[in-house]
Amino acid sequence: MNDDNNAQQNDDAEKMATVKTGRSRKRWIVAAIVIVALAAVASIFIFMRDASRTPAAGRPVPEPTIDPSGRSGSATATTPRPGDMVITIPADKLQNAQLKIEEATIQQGVAVVAGMRATGVVQSNAYKEIPVLPIAGGIVRQVKAELGERVQTGQPLAVIFSTQLAEAQAAYLKMLADLEEHHQHHRRTVELVEIGAASREELEQATARYKMAQAELASARQMLLLLGMTEKRIDDLRAPDKISPLITVESPSSGTVISRSVNTGEVVMEGKELFRVADLSSVWVMGQVYENDFASVRLGAQATITTPAYSGKTFTGRVSYIDPRVDTATRTAQVRIEVANPSEMLRLGMFVDLIFGDAPQPGKQAVMVPRSAIQSLGAKQVVYVATREPGQFIQREVKAGAEAGGLVAVYSGLSAGERVVTEGSFLLRAESFKVNPSQLASSPAPALPQTQEAKQENGARVQSIEIVVSENGFEPSIIKLKRDIPARLTFVRKVEETCATEVVIADFGITRDLPLNKSVVIEFTPNKAGEFSFACDMKMIGGKLIVR
Repeated sequence: MNDDNNAQQNDDAEKMATVKTGRSRKRWIVAAIVIVALAAVASIFIFMRDASRTPAAGRPVPEPTIDPSGRSGSATATTPRPGDMVITIPADKLQNAQLKIEEATIQQGVAVVAGMRATGVVQSNAYKEIPVLPIAGGIVRQVKAELGERVQTGQPLAVIFSTQLAEAQAAYLKMLADLEEHHQHHRRTVELVEIGAASREELEQATARYKMAQAELASARQMLLLLGMTEKRIDDLRAPDKISPLITVESPSSGTVISRSVNTGEVVMEGKELFRVADLSSVWVMGQVYENDFASVRLGAQATITTPAYSGKTFTGRVSYIDPRVDTATRTAQVRIEVANPSEMLRLGMFVDLIFGDAPQPGKQAVMVPRSAIQSLGAKQVVYVATREPGQFIQREVKAGAEAGGLVAVYSGLSAGERVVTEGSFLLRAESFKVNPSQLASSPAPALPQTQEAKQENGARVQSIEIVVSENGFEPSIIKLKRDIPARLTFVRKVEETCATEVVIADFGITRDLPLNKSVVIEFTPNKAGEFSFACDMKMIGGKLIVR
């Protein structure tokens, strides 16, 4: 019995040991699975972290490539080229400059013009420009034409009260009466000679006086014709009440009144220019060409004209004159291009771009930049290219073409992808002059005279002159005035990007703002002789007043 109990107890113990062993094995299996899972998660985490730093297997990351345009991926690798100027702007100044930088892009289908490029100014055709002068002095009673008005041949422009005309008409009436008297005396003398009551000598004297009266009357009649009277008016002049002292000044040709220098009530002298009439159906464009480009320009060569005023519009003309003289200071010569202007879109004084060579070739590929990216340094055009270095820019000379949709085609000097300054580039232009002031000397002579004497109006009452603010600065830059005579200086700023938004004449205590395309009149009396300067507020662009 005891043996059976012992055997039963042994079996139960073995079963318990087996159960405990099974449970222990399950715990180890579960632990092993958990450890493996944690190891897998850790491996995935490490793998993903390294994958973000190193290339995936079989897909190596390519080395950055730099193309000819100076790009490296999306960032530029622009480096200075021979002849480029490097400009560095301090960080504090750069922060306030608010520069805008954009990439140069390539566009297809652009009308490319091949040839040498220059700048020019529109002028009237001097062969079709006629001054209107009075044939006698007097007081202006009426002015019938306004500046810019189109007139026809023979159209009255002004009416002048002339004592000279009245005196000439009175002299004509006297000669007419004298002729009648001598005619009657000659007729009676002939009758007396026939009856023997007068001698042959008396007849000869009467005949001589009659012929002299005829000659004097013819001379008086001719004077009236010279003073503008018609044959009919002279024939109707038979009594003193028919005398009219009014001279009508007529237009000598059809065209546009481009100058008016007379007002009602003004006393004018014979030979004073009252108006100037020009036929603007064709105009001249006067360009400045550097001597190293003379081989690209010849008489009869075609020139393509563009202007920012008419985006995408081109005009064509022919070279009709090349100045044989070269300006010793600028090494340029003037070239005249005759351009048809039937709609008068080209206005006098307008700045234009010239390209000498072939006509536009559509469908080509060109590098395009915004119009505001182009800055002019005389006849040169430049852009400012941003480099990788903060505040460092490269002044690059380019050759640009026509504008289309606010963009300008650049045919040389710039590659697609290079980043150019499109807003605020005038600051860089000003800095470039500080680096190399001699750039001013390399600019061509401006179209307007650099030295000009103010014209006196109304006798000696006022001397006036107009000064244009252009890309070249103040034009004219040297003004001659007469002492103690009131002066009127009219400033007109034609360009937007310039430091000359204000003019300062320190010696006379004058400071005036110059809004874009608005006339600013400054009136003062130069009461001291000498040479006095006027300049922009930054004193980078200026001129000189010479008072004598």
